[in-house]
Amino acid sequence: MPVLLALLAYVALEIWVLVLVGQAVGFLGLLGLLVASALVGAWALKHEGRRSLADLGRAVRAGRPAEAEVAGGMYVALAGVLLVVPGMLSTLVALVLLVPPVRRALARRAAARAVRAGRARMGPTITVVGAGAPAPGPWGGSPAARDPWHGRVIEGQVIEARDPDGEDPDENGAGDARRGD
Repeated sequence: MPVLLALLAYVALEIWVLVLVGQAVGFLGLLGLLVASALVGAWALKHEGRRSLADLGRAVRAGRPAEAEVAGGMYVALAGVLLVVPGMLSTLVALVLLVPPVRRALARRAAARAVRAGRARMGPTITVVGAGAPAPGPWGGSPAARDPWHGRVIEGQVIEARDPDGEDPDENGAGDARRGD
């Protein structure tokens, strides 16, 4: 119910601002502003959206977290939608979101908030060292040279524990074959 009331208040405010602007510039001037806003919104969605996808690709290829790039892309999409929606207030908010320093600052804050929220929801974690590494063989050399996973830590969360032999593990993690039953 509060969301509906807020939406109705926004629509009423947007109509009031449109009437004021229409009185100042005339009906054709207002119509021109709304059409120009929609065209700029379509251009922003296309141009800035491609730029955001390129930034995301660079972050992924560099192997660094891409939360800020994803959030920045979402802000560009939001700005484009706000520009296409008829209204002066939505256009003003969209133009502010299209300013790169403002968008980057908002994206960094949103990404940091998302990372904090994700960490809070993860629950208990386990650390696996050497997962998937080949066993040391007779060919010599140090274990670190033969083990591509040596020294790497992979954090994860156990969703479901299964024995590789297909037996369900008991509460201690041992399957039926290991208990001697």
